Amino acid sequence: MTTSWAQAGAWLEQTGSGFLSTSIRARETGTELGAYASYGLSQNLTFGLDINQSDDSGFQSAHALAFARLPLRQRKAGWQLAVELGAGLGQRDADWTPMQRLTLSAGRALSWRGRDGWLAVDLGREWHDAGDAWKLDGTLGLHRSQGPAPIVQVELYQPDYGDLAWKILPGLRWRLSPDRELLTGLEWRSFGEARLGLKVELWHRF
Repeated sequence: MTTSWAQAGAWLEQTGSGFLSTSIRARETGTELGAYASYGLSQNLTFGLDINQSDDSGFQSAHALAFARLPLRQRKAGWQLAVELGAGLGQRDADWTPMQRLTLSAGRALSWRGRDGWLAVDLGREWHDAGDAWKLDGTLGLHRSQGPAPIVQVELYQPDYGDLAWKILPGLRWRLSPDRELLTGLEWRSFGEARLGLKVELWHRF
């Protein structure tokens, strides 16, 4: 089972169907580009790719990971649970080195005052030569039959040897077609020379 537009690891993709996202975050000190794809190979296996590249304040970072998502609990109602095993390469400045990620995801559909939506939480552990870290991402989204639908995303990043970094991303989702949505919003973060940025993301189901 999957929600209609949840970009979250708690739900497996249906066999033969998938999700594609491309994004840009624009800041005064640089830009960040991202691409994310997931595809249902079988009822119990979703395969995906997570690619990201950032050039911010003269500091370059990137990663390219392939992942497999496996079910822990998939039901018609209540909480959905899944685990992702990811591996690939990560970049810091000019060096590309092996990178691994393990993610535990939880999510559920919501209904509040006649409005439907979803809540998703992803807890990840990353291993990389540039530094191991914990990640915690949360998403709260609501659906609307007409007009823009609100969404709020929170991203936390805690390196083993460093300060906690956080980002808050409130935004609106615009339905372009039954299979495509545009997300526009702001990024407010705890670090860097430019704390405020803009985010644009295109979601596509196929």
